[in-house]
Amino acid sequence: MELIDHSYLDITAIDISPDMLKKAKAKFEHSSIKFLEMDAQNMKFSKDSFDCIIASLTLSVVPEPDTCLREMTRVLKKGGQMIIFDKFSPKNKDLSLPKKFLRPIIRVLGTDIGVNFEELLLKNNQNLRIEEDKPVMLNGMYRMIIMTKIC
Repeated sequence: MELIDHSYLDITAIDISPDMLKKAKAKFEHSSIKFLEMDAQNMKFSKDSFDCIIASLTLSVVPEPDTCLREMTRVLKKGGQMIIFDKFSPKNKDLSLPKKFLRPIIRVLGTDIGVNFEELLLKNNQNLRIEEDKPVMLNGMYRMIIMTKIC
């Protein structure tokens, strides 16, 4: 957000953590961004509310990524774009043995290194079309996925 001129955009940012919202508000104190305390798995927005949704490190930290993806799709307008930046298990591969061992420990710390995006999308096919899916960090563990809501 720091790298773009967002003064002409109507931006709403949500987080379930008051502390994270406080940090975000301080970072963007002179902006028109609306900051709301809200659970991404149960958003209080109407259906088809947003032209674009950006979810950065969200699906790997929420307790129910399936529910979160359905909610994001619900509030996205037809033709709108969803941009996801997150860590996912490797595409078309199982987690390595060390990651399988570490997954429950890391999950207790608040993140899941074993979320499989392909399975998540297959289970929750919410009329989303993948436009771009590219690895961005750590040999593909982090990916940027851009999707369009088709209906």
